[in-house]
Amino acid sequence: MSRRSKSNSNKKNQLTTYAIAFVLTIIILAAGKAYLSSQAKHFASLNDISIADIQENGTSLSGNKYRIKGEISERMILSNQRGLLVSIISDVEGKELGTIPVHIPPGIDRINIERGHSYTFKIEVNREGLPVAMDIQAE
Repeated sequence: MSRRSKSNSNKKNQLTTYAIAFVLTIIILAAGKAYLSSQAKHFASLNDISIADIQENGTSLSGNKYRIKGEISERMILSNQRGLLVSIISDVEGKELGTIPVHIPPGIDRINIERGHSYTFKIEVNREGLPVAMDIQAE
């Protein structure tokens, strides 16, 4: 009686296991890349607000939601726990450069806001024409 060697079937099982692990790794990496790419587009459904619009007719924009991307140039803590007031140097491509004041109410400032760092803000313009942060994402 001849015996069949088990080493060939073990090698085939190991090769199949390695191939499945490799394919699953590729799928997981692709899904992670897609997720991170979608996270990079903070508040993509909102329009960018221009500095000229805020300066010329800020009160007519009240109640509307926009996106502001830029770097913090100044940061001031407001008294009586009313939050922060920051000046943002807008870095929207194709638009004029300048600073936009944004009020960050208490509860929204759950991330550390630092000067010189870039952030994306989801804002709503209040009755007085001042942008008020609704959400913040660090760049």
